[in-house]
Amino acid sequence: MTDSLFLFKDFDESTYLKLNPDVSAAVEEQSFKSGLEHCLLHGIYEDRPGVPDAIKIHMRSHSDDLTPPPGNLRARVHGDERLEEFIRVGKLLSYNLFSSFVSLTEKTSGNQILDFGCGCGRVISYLSTLLMNNHFYGSDIDQEAITWCKNNLSTIAEFTTNDTYPPLPFDDSFFDIVYSVSVFTHLPEKMQFLWLEELKRVTRKGGYLFITTHGEELAPVQIRKQVNDYGFHYGVGKGTDGLPDFYQTTFHTENYIRRRWSNYFEIVNIVKKGILSHQDLVICRRTA
Repeated sequence: MTDSLFLFKDFDESTYLKLNPDVSAAVEEQSFKSGLEHCLLHGIYEDRPGVPDAIKIHMRSHSDDLTPPPGNLRARVHGDERLEEFIRVGKLLSYNLFSSFVSLTEKTSGNQILDFGCGCGRVISYLSTLLMNNHFYGSDIDQEAITWCKNNLSTIAEFTTNDTYPPLPFDDSFFDIVYSVSVFTHLPEKMQFLWLEELKRVTRKGGYLFITTHGEELAPVQIRKQVNDYGFHYGVGKGTDGLPDFYQTTFHTENYIRRRWSNYFEIVNIVKKGILSHQDLVICRRTA
């Protein structure tokens, strides 16, 4: 049994829900996808019954001692500076990705894993706690965020700044797993294709990529026809403070992704609203 799965071997979903009827009701109402999701977000900190000691000790000792990023960096990736919400979303994002990883990949330890667009570590801080004994890397265009990560998160990952356009400073076929949260939701189309080609280059054959997108149903009503007609829409607005002007908002249809992204990867699945019950999760695999 792999290390990451070993951590959760003693968690019993049915027992946790039985001992916590309010959680069971919340899962039925789809406020949480599972008892384990609630456990990782809240249960271990509320001393809920049914939380195995191994999970409680590991999660508390690994993630709670991390230095939180400053408010301006939190706002840049999260939209506001609220620390509690920043942490909550980071944990939930990590759980969403963790669930997909362990259901697909051959091994959950000993991997080289890239967080492409890591920002100030909102996801990598907690995902590295769930996926033990893997080697994490983070890359981002935001030099300020990467400097902060290097100074504060160097014990969990190696960090590097990437330019607007490829290449990344990694060898061909270097990574087993690549994930990218809220990056392709903001890039213009031609830039997306360049980065898809580059992520293909640095991913080993058989490796997986997990990329989030805005589905067509999230597009404002006034542009939804354009999104559905072409399959992709890049809208220009005020942008995000501290990030380049090209960092705007995009929407993808499922048909567009299957048609265009399949030039780079096998599209294994598109999980509608699979991330935070909001963004779609595109699961790709590099084939020969």
